[in-house]
Parts: sequence; structure tokens; C-alpha cells
Amino acid sequence: MRGVLERRLPGEGRIGVAVSGGSDSMCLLDCLLRFGLVPAGRIAVVNVDHGIRGEESERDSAFVADFCRERGLRLIFRKADVPALAREQGAGLEAAARTVRRELFSSLLSTGEVSAILTAHNACDRTETVLMHIFRGSGLRGLVGMTERDGDIVRPLIGCTKDEINDYVAAFGVPYVEDSTNADTAYTRNFLRREVLPLLRGRYPGLDAAVARLSDAAAELPSRSGGLIVPGADGADVIAAFLDAGLTADFSRRNIEDALALLDKQPGRGVDLPHGFRAEREGGGVRVSARVQAIRAEKPFAYGTTDFGFAEVTAEECEPRVDKTRTVFDADKLPAGAVVRTRRDGDRFRPVGGHEKLLSDWLTDRKLPLRVKRGILCLAHGGEVLAVIGMATGEKIKIDEKTERAAVISVRAKGEDT
Repeated sequence: MRGVLERRLPGEGRIGVAVSGGSDSMCLLDCLLRFGLVPAGRIAVVNVDHGIRGEESERDSAFVADFCRERGLRLIFRKADVPALAREQGAGLEAAARTVRRELFSSLLSTGEVSAILTAHNACDRTETVLMHIFRGSGLRGLVGMTERDGDIVRPLIGCTKDEINDYVAAFGVPYVEDSTNADTAYTRNFLRREVLPLLRGRYPGLDAAVARLSDAAAELPSRSGGLIVPGADGADVIAAFLDAGLTADFSRRNIEDALALLDKQPGRGVDLPHGFRAEREGGGVRVSARVQAIRAEKPFAYGTTDFGFAEVTAEECEPRVDKTRTVFDADKLPAGAVVRTRRDGDRFRPVGGHEKLLSDWLTDRKLPLRVKRGILCLAHGGEVLAVIGMATGEKIKIDEKTERAAVISVRAKGEDT
């Protein structure tokens, strides 16, 4: 576990720890605190009351809140009506609950409230996930299952079995609460966990280790489709694209048909898929990717590097000359109070040598996919966009023959190579 944290955690920023109150997540939290793996001051416990079990759900969240209060830990709590969401989306409770958690995690990460999130998934969870993918007709991507790190989601216990976690909890007297739905085999995962896997492990004691090796091997193989659906694709190709993009569960025949239909649509058209994914017509086909949530972020312009959570913006002085490959501007023309922010409805932009128009129209003219447009950062003053960082400089702050001081501003999405 220590090795996973050393390899996978950022060196600074608050670390979110997803805690339900169950034995696995309480084991994870206890390990972090007991052995000082993450300083308590950097920990933010993240707890969700899904509203599925009524008073029992409230009891579990109250248990987590009491634990945090006793230990002086920051708590981030959200309450959701998962049954209502499941009815609205036509999804199962498990799928709707995952959607709620993923959207919360995405929000916390994109706003910079936390720089990473730890979950208590273990080796047995990975075995269950891989088997469910196989039973649904998975491609190679589905064999990967859960990994040590998926973006900013880190799983420190992924190498531990459930028996090892139970032994730890018993040895150190770690408090926890029991979720009564864990015994309900109407849920697919519980059915596997309670009815199927005990039989398999009885015949194959090394099952979890074998699945882990298969998962690691599959992760090293190249993706079949890269999440791209090309003209002439069939249902199997669409499933492969879903899996390669990371959408491995809860999609339907309707989702497949909707994605295929986009091949006959105009670029930019798209459809939403389960678990925050989206299929969108672009280039020579349809791209399946994680749907970028609408992000609202704003920070004062400053030289050096500014961290936005989902991206880093760097501004520095440079030679005062026109450079069409970079966002270079006249530093003395920059208005006081300028900010770096995400785009807003009604933003207007006039690029160097061009006419002023709505920024949304300017971006549409460039036929950018929606997933790209949602993550764009601007140098702005009020409702006026002075530059679209990494794309274009505005007329108001352009370099000219009178420029004495110039600066260049760039953006790097988190996860890109430096």
C-alpha cells in the first residue's frame, strides 16, 4: 500500500478518501492515519448518503461524521436521491449510485478541492469486475478491470484480498458499519460475491492472483479502437469502442444504436451515455470519451504557474515578437484585473485580424468537439475574452511595433507529459 501511494499520489494538495463506513473504506482510512501514510491535515473524507436504505443510510453517514469529528478530519458530505435518479435514467440502483459518486469525484477534482481521491477497492473487487465484464461480452479493455490508478482516482488496496482486510480490521479493532444490502443477491455483484466466487475459489484458490495477472497483461496491450467508431462499424465494434474508452458497464442496445446513428450526423452532434460518457461525431467517425462536466473556474492572472485542478496555466515574459504558434501578447496592454477563467455564455472575442463575434460561434467555426470546448481556458476582462489560451490572441492585446514587454501564456491539462 505504501508503494502505491508513493508512486501514485501528488506531492501536494488535499487528498480525498472515499469512506462509506464499511470495513474496506475504514481499513483504508485507519491505515493512512495509523501509519502516517498521508498527513491527517491533507485528508478530506468524502462520504455520500445515496438515500437507498433510509435510516440505515443516515446511520452510516452519521458514523463517518462522528469518526471525522473525533479525529479532527475534514468531511465532505453529499446526500443524493439515487432511487429517483435511477427511475429518471432508467438505470439500476448500482449504476445510478456509481454515477452520483463519479460526478462528485469529478467535481471535487476539477475545482481543485482535492488533488486525488483514494478508494478502498481491493483485489476481490477487481476479480468481480473482470468477471462481470467477461459475462457481458467484454473485449480486451474490459479485462483490465480496476488498476492502481485511473486518472486522479487511486486504489491503494488493490493488491489486498478481502481476507487480508478483514484480518487487519480484527487485529486493530477498526470500527465500521455493515451495509445490509451487501447480503442481497439481487444485485449482480453480490450474487457473484456470495454465490459464484466461493465455489470458484474453492476449486481455484489462486483465482484473485490469476485475474490480477490477466488484468495487468491486458493493460499492456494496445487498444482495439481507441474509443473510435468508424464508418461501416457494427454493434460489436461499438461495444469495443465503449470498452476501450472506459465505459464497461450498464450500457444498452439503445446506447449502441444511438452511437452508430451518429455516423450519419454532422460533426459536433452527440449523445450522452451511462456513467458520464458521451459519443460525439468528429473527424472520420464517432469518438467515445468521458463526458467533460461543465467547469466553472476563475483565478486572477499571474505570472508563473497557476493550478486549476484539471489544468495548469503558465505565464512568463518572452521576446516581443509575433508568434502564431503560441499565445503571445503585449503585457502592457493587459487590463488591470484580468483573469484566467473558463468560458461563459455571452463571451465575445475578436482575434487578431478578425471580427468580433460570440466566442461560442468562433469555437464552432473551428469544428472543435464539445469535449474540447468545455475545457477551454481564456484570458479575460469582464465579459471580454482577450485570448483563448493555446489557440489565439485577441486584437486588444496583440503584439505590434510599439510593444516593449511581451508575455506568453499556455495551458497544460493534468495528465499530459511535461
